[in-house]
Order: sequence, then structure tokens, then C-alpha cells
Amino acid sequence: LMDQKENWIKVAGNMNEIAFAANNIATIQIDQKSICLVATPKGLKACSAKCPHAGGDLSGAFLDKKENMVCPVHGYRFSINSGRDISGEGYFLKIYTIKETEDGIFIKLE
Repeated sequence: LMDQKENWIKVAGNMNEIAFAANNIATIQIDQKSICLVATPKGLKACSAKCPHAGGDLSGAFLDKKENMVCPVHGYRFSINSGRDISGEGYFLKIYTIKETEDGIFIKLE
């Protein structure tokens, strides 16, 4: 059962409803936030669409073989799982918890 205090937002009924681009990334808007939905080999992930380095648009990013989001602007790489930048400069990409249930696909906002 979903905890009522937690803010879960339904983003789609199922994966087929999400309009992924060729790079397996779809961008959605929730509460003035741009969020990237990323189809990975291990399932759906979600992160901020804004690169924490210089505000680049991550909708044009790609996921490398190590599951890092690669920003199209400066090539910064962030783990899609932890949000940590792999160059170790201390940037963190906002990662959102996502879950798929029979009722649909939900993203958790703080």
C-alpha cells in the first residue's frame, strides 16, 4: 500500500504510453520540474532533465554501457542509479524513485 504521506505521481499507465526518443529518454513535466524517464536494460529510471554541472538539457543525453547519463553539452557522466558524477567533482544528478505496478508507472516527488 502506498503511504499517503509520500507524493507518488502517476506518469503513465504502462511503458507503451511513454514517448521515448531514439536515445531511450522521454522528458515529462511535473510541478514545473522537467524529468527524464530513461529506459535502461534494468528497467525504467528517472532523473532531473537539468544537468547539475551547467544546466544542460539531459533529454539529449545518452546512457553509456556503465549506466551513466552522458550530458550532450560537456560530456559529464552521472550514474543513473546514484546520481554521482563519475569524474568525482562532486556534482549530483537528482534521481527520482520510480515504481511500476499493475496500476501504472509512478514517480516519487519529495
